[in-house]
Amino acid sequence: MDLKKRISQKKAEFISMFSVGLIIISLVFVLTSKVMSRSLRDAEERYTQRREETLDGYTYAIRFYLENHKTSLMSLYDENMFRTATSSEIQKWLVQNKDLVHDDFYTVFYVDTNKTGFFSNGNILGLSGRRYLLSPEEFGSSTYFVSDIIETPFCENPVFVVEIPIFDKDRKFKGTLCAAIIVDTLKKIADIIKIGSNSSVYVMDRTGKFLIHPKSEYIGKIFVPKTEKYKSITSNVTASSDSGIDETENENGIPVDLFHKKIDECGWTLGVAFPKEQRTKLYRQQNLTKALTLVISTAALLTLLLIEELVSRYFYSRHMIESIYDPLTMLWTRERFERKASDFFKKMPNDCFMLIEADIRGFKFINQNYGEEKADEIILFYSKLLDKMTKKHHGIIARGYADHFYSLMKVDKAKHAIRDFKESVEKICAEVKSFQIPFFPKFGITFLRPSEKPLVTIKDLIGQASFAKSTVKDNLLVPFSIYNSRLLDKSNQEHLIETKMESALLGSEFYVMYQPKIRLSDDKIVGAEALVRWESKDLGSLTPDTFIPIFEKNGFITKLDFYVYERVFEFIHMQLAEGKNIVPISVNMSRNHNKPEKFMHDFMKLFRKFDISPKLVQVEILERSVMDNNTLCEITDRLHEEGFTVAMDDFGSGESSLNMLTKIPVDVLKFDRDFLRLSTGSNGNLDKKSAGFIKSLINMSKELEKETIFEGVETESQRDFLRDAECDQVQGFFYSKPLDELAFVEFLEKKTAKRRK
Repeated sequence: MDLKKRISQKKAEFISMFSVGLIIISLVFVLTSKVMSRSLRDAEERYTQRREETLDGYTYAIRFYLENHKTSLMSLYDENMFRTATSSEIQKWLVQNKDLVHDDFYTVFYVDTNKTGFFSNGNILGLSGRRYLLSPEEFGSSTYFVSDIIETPFCENPVFVVEIPIFDKDRKFKGTLCAAIIVDTLKKIADIIKIGSNSSVYVMDRTGKFLIHPKSEYIGKIFVPKTEKYKSITSNVTASSDSGIDETENENGIPVDLFHKKIDECGWTLGVAFPKEQRTKLYRQQNLTKALTLVISTAALLTLLLIEELVSRYFYSRHMIESIYDPLTMLWTRERFERKASDFFKKMPNDCFMLIEADIRGFKFINQNYGEEKADEIILFYSKLLDKMTKKHHGIIARGYADHFYSLMKVDKAKHAIRDFKESVEKICAEVKSFQIPFFPKFGITFLRPSEKPLVTIKDLIGQASFAKSTVKDNLLVPFSIYNSRLLDKSNQEHLIETKMESALLGSEFYVMYQPKIRLSDDKIVGAEALVRWESKDLGSLTPDTFIPIFEKNGFITKLDFYVYERVFEFIHMQLAEGKNIVPISVNMSRNHNKPEKFMHDFMKLFRKFDISPKLVQVEILERSVMDNNTLCEITDRLHEEGFTVAMDDFGSGESSLNMLTKIPVDVLKFDRDFLRLSTGSNGNLDKKSAGFIKSLINMSKELEKETIFEGVETESQRDFLRDAECDQVQGFFYSKPLDELAFVEFLEKKTAKRRK
């Protein structure tokens, strides 16, 4: 009886376990189906989003291509000449300047209001009836127009035309300046973005005719699908829509998803076709996953019920693996790496080792903007490159947190190791460029020599490499730094300066020097630049290049700026009150002032404390400022409204452009001292090429109605050259070094007295 009870109880337990198992399997299947449905929707959304991103990439490429050609066409346009010249004179200008024509331009021509074309090759043709030639009303507010594909008598290949309106001196429409571009040149755009070998890109004009097509025989034609269900999706129908996704077929009869959108700047339509098979795979994958989930869930559950002890051991084993290997890259963890490295140091006490810490510039920004999935792809790609480099030198490698990697290798000599490392870094950086998301590696390096063992541990080495890496600046051409005592000394010196800066400001340890500005036409002093110096009671005399970069990095420079402003305003006020001579003084505005409202409020509040004219103060802004053009423009306009003049300091040392200068209405261009320093030979004379370049810069400035001033004039030959080039002003040691207040006042009095004589 007891045996029967025991058997029945065992059977009941089995039935109970089996029933629970079935319920669990059913729940898993239902939940899996829901998750997979959600996953399918997410996959479809990602599929669409990625295709639209590809479409946006091509759209940007075409916009950039057309904007470039518009700019090239505008470079041929001389406003003063075109306003007043006759059609024949304009044609003569085009003929004379045809060497300036962009390589993609088949021809350039001017069309007057009679629809007569005057070509750069000397031909004159009647163009009446050409649909691409716009009237002034059709141009409207647009600055240029791009035509559809055209068959023309002056070119055997189909072309499209880019044109800009021309106005006379009374702002009346007098014609158009046109450039004809062979359609085949558009092929280069198709190579800009990689979308896979099974996908195709198309560009159609407003009528649906192809400008870009994988097969050249379709250029200039309208495409009609052969299959009956897709015949209504012709290229001219697609071109009439602003944007969309059409299910159709390509020229090979393969079903595709055609993503298309209108390019507003030219009226063309961009289309990118992806095989429909790619979308179908999503559904097949979902059904396969459901079936696999059911089978695996059942097998897993039965296994869990029958071999509980083995499963427990499995999880234990799994836990041990995860503590040794990073689950994403399958590299060692940092803990494992440190243990192995310590073992190497003990077993090889007489060998030298190199440790490298690597990460990615701005990885947090990449993670936030592209998401964790893309960030993991970058990490995996990067880890393979670093692993390949490490294995080449028979080293060991590990992944730490986020984007941090550690590599250790035995080396013979540090000099040879650095040489090999530079070669490896060049290869890594070259391969990184091929990745779909741009990123930039960064490295810190340190060495462990036999004499340093066992005092220096692996943790110490990682700390040294991390410190070296932290000193790598924003210059992408220098991706690594090597730890040494000088690097640490420099960091300590920077820290010491930072601990003294606040007390130095309160103790008036900063003082202002004035370097005169001389007008070249009559050698008269017409201004001065205020320059800050620091005489520290603890650190001694410090030059600006010692403390200014540190203050710019930590933001203290804004306080120092206003300290200098107050000293300068006070000096000007005292000179006026005592009836002494004074000239306009320039004050520097550091790159850290990026809020126009706050800067102008604080600046004017301080300025109004002193009874001086704004004409006696000039504000110098840095060309390489971190502020964008709009912020610089706003501050410049606000300063002008208050009566101040504005100079652009260190012009030519950054990434200036004519476009920036036309948007930011500065009054003075102040050229960086390196223009003269790097152009002057050992004999004190400027080389011919540099001299010609400097003259062209001065002429450009005059065309833009800007005054010019050159810094760093140290020799008579430099002064004479700039005077002959009609530069307005100079400053430099040839006339005077920076002077304290008393010396500057004396210099000003002497110069003024000399002029009176």
